[in-house]
Amino acid sequence: MTTAPAAPSAVVNGVDVVAVAAAVTACPAVAGLHAGPRGGPATYLPGQQVDGVRVGPHSVQIAIRARWGVPVGEVAAQIRHALRALAPDRRVDVVIADLTDPPPAPAGPADPEAVACKH
Repeated sequence: MTTAPAAPSAVVNGVDVVAVAAAVTACPAVAGLHAGPRGGPATYLPGQQVDGVRVGPHSVQIAIRARWGVPVGEVAAQIRHALRALAPDRRVDVVIADLTDPPPAPAGPADPEAVACKH
């Protein structure tokens, strides 16, 4: 009988980094995790890298790309709520590293002078 190899551990300092990444990206105000500039938050696991998540002994740092128009306090509240059960004894630091583009401006009426310039 052959058994499948165990999945590599995603637990760092007692926190499941893959579960944290999934919970954060499920937040409506989050467009995705963000690696940021070189040296930005990331967790290195066997065979994979989880950008935007760094777990320390007392805190979890999250770097994200937020959705346009959502107040910063709401973004942070959603993430902290999502991580309450996954990192209960840790401070959650949220870095908004990027924003999605704003929605396109509504098309207005044509410029009346441009329309009237036919000679």
